[in-house]
Amino acid sequence: MTEYKPIIRLFFAKMKDTFIELPEEEKISFMRKDRENLDELGMKAVTMVDCHWSNEEWDYIGVEQWPSMEAIEMREQFEKEELEVFKYVDSKTYLGTPESFDEYGKE
Repeated sequence: MTEYKPIIRLFFAKMKDTFIELPEEEKISFMRKDRENLDELGMKAVTMVDCHWSNEEWDYIGVEQWPSMEAIEMREQFEKEELEVFKYVDSKTYLGTPESFDEYGKE
């Protein structure tokens, strides 16, 4: 039997001026659509770090847990087609699976 492991998505994000300059109502609408889709697809936020004050390259770094690759693929399609994230955010993502530290370094 194959063990189920959720997919972990590590992301780095830098907000573009096009997002910063949006009227407040449009920012709220964007964020609401974003959140609703994340919830629909079963994403569980592990953590999000605001590092804009200490890092010029990235504003946010986050770790998300996803139920499947299918959910991530649906999310990526939504980001591209519905949110058009590329207009508002520079980002980088990495995918992986969780590993236990319980056995790390033990003989």
